[in-house]
Amino acid sequence: MKVLFKFFIALLFYLQLPAYSVTFNVLTLPADLYNGHENYFGFAEPSELFSNDIIINLNSTHGKIISPDLYVVREKLNKNEALQKELQKALRKFHHTKYIDYQTYKKAGNLFGANSILLVRSYVTSEDNDLKRSVWDILDIASYFSVSHNFYLNTNIVLLDTVNNIPMWQNTYVKKISNNEGYFIANNYAQARTQYEKLKLYSKNIISADATQNIMLRFFPKVISPVDTQKLKNSGTDGGILRYDKNIPSPAKSQDESNTSPTDYGEMLFDF
Repeated sequence: MKVLFKFFIALLFYLQLPAYSVTFNVLTLPADLYNGHENYFGFAEPSELFSNDIIINLNSTHGKIISPDLYVVREKLNKNEALQKELQKALRKFHHTKYIDYQTYKKAGNLFGANSILLVRSYVTSEDNDLKRSVWDILDIASYFSVSHNFYLNTNIVLLDTVNNIPMWQNTYVKKISNNEGYFIANNYAQARTQYEKLKLYSKNIISADATQNIMLRFFPKVISPVDTQKLKNSGTDGGILRYDKNIPSPAKSQDESNTSPTDYGEMLFDF
């Protein structure tokens, strides 16, 4: 009986112990953080839409990764006018040139206790024009002039380590938003809302799902069994293997602001 009583007491003590685990704080910043709902239709910009869904997914990892809501981010930054202006400038530069201002993002991350920053930018291009435009500007113009072009929604997501000033992961997603005839139009609000709902599905099912998985892999790498190359050679196929690069990238050199050429951020697990 005494043994059973001791076991019961030990079990109660064990159940009351807090479960300690590693938690990573990630500050998610859409390039359009300060340009939301300013378009003709009043819809959220894709970068904000994608960021919100990624934040929801990250906060659903049972405390493994925490990312503050964009409303909380804006509210806290509004109390620091100097940092707000500096961050707005850095995000605008990232949107147009892909330039990464590590110092500014580090300051913003410190405000939220985060050493990792997730940047999200999204813009529309066409086959004969590389000009980066808002998806809602394109929808308005294409609808008014009945423009027939194949438009593409480009989304670039970068996960930064502000301690070592290096990118941990990045991916670029490209989606054709024209129909088979090359039209991307909305002659009334209902049609525009339909386009918005399509973007929401794209965000939930493709962008945020893939980005969340890759972010999780950077913080919590999975063990992957070695691949028997001899069997692959005999089977006559060399595809279908998911590779994960565990090598930590070397610190990036400081970028000159005049040099706006695309940067190689490392291996990508997926690409749509």
